[in-house]
Amino acid sequence: MRQFVDPDTGEVFYEEQILRRPDEIVKVFRPVGRSAKFVKIKASHKAKRRLRKLSLAEAGFFLKIAPYASEGTNLLLGDNERGQKGVPLTIKELARIADCSYPQARKIVKSFIEQRILRRIDIGGRAALAINPLYSLNGKEAETSLMQLFRQEITEAGEDPNSE
Repeated sequence: MRQFVDPDTGEVFYEEQILRRPDEIVKVFRPVGRSAKFVKIKASHKAKRRLRKLSLAEAGFFLKIAPYASEGTNLLLGDNERGQKGVPLTIKELARIADCSYPQARKIVKSFIEQRILRRIDIGGRAALAINPLYSLNGKEAETSLMQLFRQEITEAGEDPNSE
């Protein structure tokens, strides 16, 4: 078995030889199914009003980065396809994900922080961004740390991010 490393992403690939009968089909799949990661965009009336306030560029940016939110904590982390797995994504990487320029991504992230859609936190000496669970939530429930991070916004909204 030979190993290959993609120089752009660092992703590891393996070459394998498979023997099969003429009437057999070989299928390659990842053990983690498609339903392993899902992101809910909030759909309550209040959430829809909040989302309507976003410009088209901001809404598009948000929609493209939301799938990179980690389960329960909503931290924007790499997945080996974009950025290193488990490492906070930089604004430069978010710009690539959203197909926009770095200055535009920086401007939108700054706007999101001012609007309290994103919050910047420090994780092991690296800046990380977390998505407000009132806008979007990856997973079934928001972890306590995420609820504490956006405690003021949640209290002001009078909503429970863990409810549908």
